[in-house]
Amino acid sequence: MTPNPDGPSGAGESERARPSQETARQGSRRDPRDERFERRDRHQTAALGEAFRACGNRLTGKAATLMAAAGEAAITGVCRCNNVHLCPWCGSRILAVRAANVQAMADGLAERGYGLHLGTNTLRHFARMPFGSNRKGRRHGLISVLHDGWAGAYGSAGRRWRRMRDDFGIVGYERSYEDTFGFDTGWHLHWHTLWVTLRPLTTEEQAAFRRALAQAWADAVRAAGGYEVSMTCDRPGCSCGGEGHGTDLRPINGDDPSDAARYLYKDGDKGTAAIGLELSRQDFKSGRRGRLGPWQLGDAAAAELAERGEPGPFTERYRERERGIFGVRKQYRTQNLNRLVRELGIPQDERTEDEITDESGGLQPIAVIPSGTWYRHIARVPGRRLDLVKCAERGGLPAVRHLVEAWGLRWGIDVFDPPTEDDQEHGATPAGVDGPKPSPLLEVPAARTFVEHIHRTRRRVRHDADDA
Repeated sequence: MTPNPDGPSGAGESERARPSQETARQGSRRDPRDERFERRDRHQTAALGEAFRACGNRLTGKAATLMAAAGEAAITGVCRCNNVHLCPWCGSRILAVRAANVQAMADGLAERGYGLHLGTNTLRHFARMPFGSNRKGRRHGLISVLHDGWAGAYGSAGRRWRRMRDDFGIVGYERSYEDTFGFDTGWHLHWHTLWVTLRPLTTEEQAAFRRALAQAWADAVRAAGGYEVSMTCDRPGCSCGGEGHGTDLRPINGDDPSDAARYLYKDGDKGTAAIGLELSRQDFKSGRRGRLGPWQLGDAAAAELAERGEPGPFTERYRERERGIFGVRKQYRTQNLNRLVRELGIPQDERTEDEITDESGGLQPIAVIPSGTWYRHIARVPGRRLDLVKCAERGGLPAVRHLVEAWGLRWGIDVFDPPTEDDQEHGATPAGVDGPKPSPLLEVPAARTFVEHIHRTRRRVRHDADDA
C-alpha cells in the first residue's frame, strides 16, 4: 500500500524518513531543530563513542516520558552526551549559552572602558600530519602541539607571560578551540582568543602587543615539536602587514567607537556579527577554501557510510577526530577575568551543561513509553522521536495518540497515560518525570512498582476488551 504523503507516518516509517520534494527545495527554510535532530542521527551512524551514540537513544531508566505544555514539548528519561565537539543537538544548545555569556561579558567590559582584542593562533600543517591525542601516555600529533604551544607561550607561571601581562595591562582572556579539515591541507587546528586589557591600546601599543604574542607563540610551538610558525609574508597588500599568519590580533574597541558595538569577525568573511558567535559557535561555521567544519565532516562521513556500506576516507577522518578530541576543552576563561566579571556584576548564565540540555522545565508528562516500545518502535526508526515532539507541540495528547495509533501501536498496551497522583504516592513514578528523586535504596522497588502498574493496566485493558 502506498503511504499517504499528507497523512501521519505509518507503521515502520516516519514523517522525517520520507521528506517530500517540496521539503528538499525548501532546505534553507527548514526548522533548525529538525536539522539538528537529523544531523545527530546521521553522525551517530559514523561515530564509535558509546556516549554520543546513546544521546537521545538510550534510556536512563525503565521508560521515556513525553512532556508538553503551552506549545512546547520534550522527551525525558533519555541520555544526553553534552558533547560540544561531536553532538549537533547538545553542542548547539550549550554553545548558544556560552556565546551569549561571551557577548554579555564583552559588552559589559567595553562599556566600562576595558580594551578588547580578538586573536588567533594557528599551526603550520600538512596533509600527512595526524590529528593526534592529548590522552595520558599517548600524546602526539597536532592537538598535542597546539596545547603544549599555548602552555609554553602564555602559561601563567612563565616569565615571558608575566612580562607581557605587565607591559600591556592584560587582565585575562577567554580562549576557544576550533578545527577544520581538508584533504589537500589536512587538519587546521587553531585558537580564537578574546584578550582583555585594562584600557584600549593605541595603534603602536597594539602592534607591539601582536609582535609579543606572535614571538612567544612561535618559540613555544617550536619547543613543543611543531613546524616553524609563519612570521613573515611577502604577498602584496596582505592583511598581515608582512608579519605572517601564525598569530593574528585585531582590536575590537579601538580608535573607531562603532567597533565596540559591532564586534567584527576576525577575518571579515561573514560580515558583521557578535564576538560571542566568533568565539563559541563553530556549529554555525564552515571551513574556508574547501575545508570542512566538524558538522560538515560528520555529514560527509554519514553520507559515505550510507552509500558505500563501509568506512571510507571521510569516515576515517571523522573517527580520527572523534578519538583525538577527547579531553579537549572547547572554551576556557581565566580566573582573573571571571573574578572581574563577577565584581562588575556582568550577568552570566551559570547553568551547568546538564541543566542547559535538560528540556523538561515547566512541562508536564502526557505519555509514558516503556523501554520495549521505545527501542523496538521509536528509537530505532529514524525521525519518530522528532515526530512525537512536534505532534505534542501542535496538538497535545490527542495528536500524539493519533500518531502512535497510526504507527500500529496500542494506547494502554504499548504507550501509557502518565501515572496518577495515587500511583505516584505508591512509588510508580516513571523514569524521566520531574519530581523528588528517590534514594538509591528505593530506586529498584520504585521501578518494580511502576512495571507492576504497567502490567495491571494491560490486564485491565484486555479484560475490558473481552467483556466487550
